[in-house]
Amino acid sequence: MKKTLSLILALLMTASCASAIFADDTAIADEAADVEATAAIDEEAPVEEATEEATPYDRAIRFLNTYGIMKGMEDGLLHAEKAVERYQMALFTGRISTGWVEDDSWEDFDANDSGFADLKGTAAENVYGAMSYVSQKGIIEGYPDGTFKPEKVVTYREALTMAVRTLGYQGLEFPWGYIEKAVALGLTDGITDVAYTDVINRGVAAQIIYNAMFADNSKLALKNFNVAFGWADAIITSTVINDTTVDKDGNSVRANYADEKYVTPVGYVAFQLVEKDGTLGKDVYYATADSLGLGKGHADELALGAPYSILFAKDGDDNLVDIVDYEAYAANVVKNEGRTDNEGVAYETVDNIGAYLKDYTLVDKYSSKVLTNSGKLANELIVKSAGELKKTVINYGKTPFAFDWTTGDILEATKDKDGKYIVKKDKDGKDVKDANGNPVYAEYTVKYHYDKEFDRYFEIKTKADVDGTEKVVGISILDDSDVAELKKAIDKACTEEKVVGQRYVAANVGGIYATLNAYAVSSEKANYATYEAYDYAKIGQKDDGFYCAKCDKKYAALTINGTAKDLLESADCGADKHADGIWWQDEYAPVLDEDGKIEDAYVIYGYNTVTKELKVIKTIEAYSDKLTDADTYYATGVLRGYSISKGYVVIGETKYYFNEDFGSFDIDKDNKNYKDGAYKAYLSNKFDGLFNQFVRFYLLDGKVVEIETVGASDKNYLVVESYAGISSDGYIVVNGYSTDDLKLSRYRIASYDGWDEGDFFWYGNQITTEFVKGNVYKITSYDADNDLYYVSVLGKVSRGDNEGLYIDTDAKTATITITKGYREYSDSEKNTSTKKVSSSDKYIIIGEAKATVYGYMPIAVYEGKAQDGWTVTGQVLVGDKDAKTFIIVNATDVKGFNFDSWSNAGLVMVLDYKVLEKFYDGANANEGEWYLNGATEYGEVLAYNFYTGKFEDVTTSTNLKPKKGYIYQTIDNVLVAGYESTDFLSMFSFMSVTYGDWKYDSKNDQPMVNRDGDNITSDYVFETFIPVVADYFGDDAKKEFSKAEVSYVLGVNKNANDLVNSLKFVKIVNDKDGNVAGIEAYGKDEWKADVKAGLESIYGHAVYAIRDDGTVDVVVYIDPTTMTGSEVVKEDVTATTSNVIGIQDDAGIAGTVKADKVVETVNGVETEKFVVKSLTFDFVGSCPDKDNHATILQHGLFWDAEGKCDLNDWCVYVNQERVYGQDIKTSTYAYTKDCEAYDESYKCALIKTFEAAVAGIEVAEGEEVRVDVFVSGLNTEFTLTLSINAKGNLVVEFNEAIEQVLFGTVADVVASVK
Repeated sequence: MKKTLSLILALLMTASCASAIFADDTAIADEAADVEATAAIDEEAPVEEATEEATPYDRAIRFLNTYGIMKGMEDGLLHAEKAVERYQMALFTGRISTGWVEDDSWEDFDANDSGFADLKGTAAENVYGAMSYVSQKGIIEGYPDGTFKPEKVVTYREALTMAVRTLGYQGLEFPWGYIEKAVALGLTDGITDVAYTDVINRGVAAQIIYNAMFADNSKLALKNFNVAFGWADAIITSTVINDTTVDKDGNSVRANYADEKYVTPVGYVAFQLVEKDGTLGKDVYYATADSLGLGKGHADELALGAPYSILFAKDGDDNLVDIVDYEAYAANVVKNEGRTDNEGVAYETVDNIGAYLKDYTLVDKYSSKVLTNSGKLANELIVKSAGELKKTVINYGKTPFAFDWTTGDILEATKDKDGKYIVKKDKDGKDVKDANGNPVYAEYTVKYHYDKEFDRYFEIKTKADVDGTEKVVGISILDDSDVAELKKAIDKACTEEKVVGQRYVAANVGGIYATLNAYAVSSEKANYATYEAYDYAKIGQKDDGFYCAKCDKKYAALTINGTAKDLLESADCGADKHADGIWWQDEYAPVLDEDGKIEDAYVIYGYNTVTKELKVIKTIEAYSDKLTDADTYYATGVLRGYSISKGYVVIGETKYYFNEDFGSFDIDKDNKNYKDGAYKAYLSNKFDGLFNQFVRFYLLDGKVVEIETVGASDKNYLVVESYAGISSDGYIVVNGYSTDDLKLSRYRIASYDGWDEGDFFWYGNQITTEFVKGNVYKITSYDADNDLYYVSVLGKVSRGDNEGLYIDTDAKTATITITKGYREYSDSEKNTSTKKVSSSDKYIIIGEAKATVYGYMPIAVYEGKAQDGWTVTGQVLVGDKDAKTFIIVNATDVKGFNFDSWSNAGLVMVLDYKVLEKFYDGANANEGEWYLNGATEYGEVLAYNFYTGKFEDVTTSTNLKPKKGYIYQTIDNVLVAGYESTDFLSMFSFMSVTYGDWKYDSKNDQPMVNRDGDNITSDYVFETFIPVVADYFGDDAKKEFSKAEVSYVLGVNKNANDLVNSLKFVKIVNDKDGNVAGIEAYGKDEWKADVKAGLESIYGHAVYAIRDDGTVDVVVYIDPTTMTGSEVVKEDVTATTSNVIGIQDDAGIAGTVKADKVVETVNGVETEKFVVKSLTFDFVGSCPDKDNHATILQHGLFWDAEGKCDLNDWCVYVNQERVYGQDIKTSTYAYTKDCEAYDESYKCALIKTFEAAVAGIEVAEGEEVRVDVFVSGLNTEFTLTLSINAKGNLVVEFNEAIEQVLFGTVADVVASVK
């Protein structure tokens, strides 16, 4: 190598002209004092860190050191402060001119071809080759005496001269020709406070050499070191988050700070160079995050948008680069921290950032004036914001109405002066249409505002003022039905399209809470800054808020104002870790609960949608004596008043002013909507809903930033069972059910419809309408500490024309049916759904139909998985196709859902009333407890429960004095109302209707049971008129009763004998009017006595209490007024049809009915009836009676031939019941002496008459009974009508209105035949 280099140098010397060894200006020899050389020869010692003092030239020194151009000294340090000797400067220029940085590359043994004799004996003799090269290239020149003085220190202008000559500019006047050129080439950039005649140190020399390597058109760095860039200012513009779109090569596609999207490989960050005007270069470079010190934790995300000075090498055509060295610019951090400090004292200066920026001009790029100033000292500042960009796009369709998905407002297209909607025009003035040919409207404005707090819409009403401007005069709240129709009309026309991402955009400076990071990028003053404004919102956590399509799972997500934003923790789909969660630095962490979940809280926060960093700057804490911020907290109270014009609310006894910076009261007073009153109308609507509500209010810097009702929930409602009274602390009290727990409890009503029309002293006159059974309230707020409810009426009880009760509502009608574990829902608005039943499903069902008959409104509650076969139809006051909680009113068809129990309703008779406890006006209340004013509370009494047949202690109701022998209704074993005395059958009917889980059977009313199993949904099943027989009093009474009654009624295995757990008979005692007055035991002896008294049939009325094991406890009530007897007064009464089936004029068919005449006594009333025993059909007329048998045979006047027919093949049916052959009798034609071949011993085979025995056909007075006869084997169908005439005789006739069929042919019904 050395030999080759010597040869090259020799050739260069031969080929080139001899260079003068004299300086361009002889004064150069005198300009510097003879300073002893202090620098040793460059060594290859490694550079030590941490012991060097920082200088302005560190980047240049580090660059030269990296590429071996400037090396460490004896101690291994670079010593930027040391003076530079003339030979060293010459060596630096030689190295950058050739790229040869190793000293032995310049070794030429003893050959000194430099022309300077004074190099020997100095450090320069070790690099004769380099000294010879730079001398022969004209880079250095000696003194007039032929010396170079290699160890003399070099001056600034000497160093610039060498550098300019290195770049090929020679023959200029020394010094100013070279100085001027050096400035033009940028060789002096970054050098300050150095005179041209000053001796320079290694730092200044490094800066000069560094500038020369990248000076215009030099390309020394690229040519000799393959380095395209030196230290370059750059902005980190992208980093990789793995939950983004992935390209075909597996690279994650990220939205960056620039104006386009590009691909950043995993593990890399992207940066763009800063141009001279402060804008970003179009090229994007990628480096490993580790190489920039950003590989650990979230360092890369934190660096996004920050400026760096980077030294990098670009290898190849791609933009993946190697980082050689880097420096992060330090930020001057300026913060706006609200209006008051943590002690609640107002800041003298709120807008610190504004104060900092007052001397700056904010620009998108630097002006030309600045560009000519190498120091960039002008007060121009580029401020960028790493903010979220979100855009709502409305798909305009056929309707001029649209929906703003961001606010929930309903919009309407703008109209022209003629009231026509304005359509957008293209450049040719033609109407713009969408892909479906629908008009695209030019502009939309808010038609109906959405009030999120109370889930309602309202319209701001205006009218023209005298000056022609529109002034707000009030608001109009839309009905739910109007909103539903409007939403349906625009639903298909509107879609949401969001463009969300990070962009490197100009910041909108001015937040009350904000941070400005100002940087001096290659400048003495700040010229670039990033700005982050913090907003106000409610944050929290939703455990299933993030759905991953890859693994089809849901994960916890951060919520902001109730909207799930992003994953909270990394999710791992096996081998593919696809999502990085939201993260935060410790100093900006949200408040977490004991399980590590984000607590719901209102905060001042920042959220970066690309880096997913969450910054919680301030949390509004619950009021306590240990507040972090004295005037930032939340508390509760009742909103008693407000003044929108003066900007305050009154909560409890305290006045609080609005915080107009954030939250509900954030306003722009320059906004047209504010000036026109729309903002005030919005607040008017908001406060109207909050008035006299229990609220939680939030203070930020001492002013109200948010107010919300407490305890309100879309799932929490009250249904009134009864009015209770007035509490000792002055509240109305009702008994009722809450959808929270479905238990009958007492509730104190602190506010009813906001007391807009006065308090309970006024409403006290309206108790019968406002606080009665069946009224439904929405809980608008709730004071948990004092257990007070604030409600608004949702459904109110009304009384119809027939005095039946119903809930007055326009709610949609729906049917819910449970099938195979799924809830099928359909309503009158054609909404349908199928949802799996859940253990958390809740139902409150208020019946209507039974109330019309009995004056009693049933309220049923049920929580859990509804069972197959259950169904309900009614108006859905609360709930929809996707709901889990329902309040269904005016229900008419109900099966299941505990509707058979109406909230455990009961009917009892008080048997033993002994006052063991009685308290008046809270005498039994504990200290501090409330009680009902003026109310008397009773203890328990002994009563007989007609449902269970047991004697029980029941609790008496407030102000209801129980009386011995009286009957009372109960709910949950509490007396709630007296029952008006009636006869037992009416009472029994009331009991069965109260537990009305029944369905209609063709034979009888049957309980709601699963016929395929023993899943009985009723609590109680009722059966009337059970024959009470001797077997029910014997040793096997339970088995006999189970087989005869229970197995059929419950629809389980026929004749099952193990269904009865207990069996009891009870006799009803009636007063003189036939009303229930008491009960008595009833057993075998009592039954025998009744039979002996002449009662042939004794009937009971049974209550079956269904047990969990599927058996029943049976109570059979014997009511003397319903005992039944009957007597047959005449047997075998016959009646023949008054008309006949005509076959020919002298032949036909007549019918005859045989029956017993019976007198029946029911409840003391005698009635007559005929019980049919048989039906006979006979051929009649002169032909069958008198003609010969040949003629009868020829005319077919016979049923069949005896001996040839099988009566069973006839298949005779009477009223669809089969009559078998053994119950059919026939008779044949008899031979007479007129017959041909008469033989007294011979019998005719032709059947003239058949008689069918029947049962179950009865004819009572005033009835017409239809009897259908069908003989399939003879293809014959007859229909008879049976009745009793005024004389009490049985009347029979063929029904002329119905076709009669004989042998397959329709036959005529005639009066008679010959």
